[in-house]
Amino acid sequence: MIARLLIASLFLLAAACDSLPRDPEGTLDRIRAEKIVRAGIVAGRDGNDLERAYLAAVARRAGARAIVQSGTAESLIGKLEAGEIDLLIGEFSPTTPWVTRVSFMPPLAERMTPYGNILLLAAARNGENEWIGLLHREAEALTEARLGSRQ
Repeated sequence: MIARLLIASLFLLAAACDSLPRDPEGTLDRIRAEKIVRAGIVAGRDGNDLERAYLAAVARRAGARAIVQSGTAESLIGKLEAGEIDLLIGEFSPTTPWVTRVSFMPPLAERMTPYGNILLLAAARNGENEWIGLLHREAEALTEARLGSRQ
């Protein structure tokens, strides 16, 4: 009896792990179906080549095109949390308080200021792990390509 219960439990666990990581809100599935990535770029950063390269790589990997809007970090974080945009790109302090509200990717760039380092980061809605994985891989690939071209 215990053996049967254990076997049944293992089958259920295996079935549950079939599609990990998951996006509870279906972000990546929606992007692929609509073929649109809704991106927000923090105002003042609109013309950056690095942001454009990252956004193009993400859109290509997702099989979509990007639609971009700009705004303040606060307004775009709110839109990201509400699922109104899929991706946020902007400059943040390494000690940003937003780190508990959204998922930040590895830094795309870093610059020094008299007040400390500022990181160019992409962010996604917390919990959308399949989407976050794609964003994370593209951030790492872009950074590796940039560092490799410097050597």
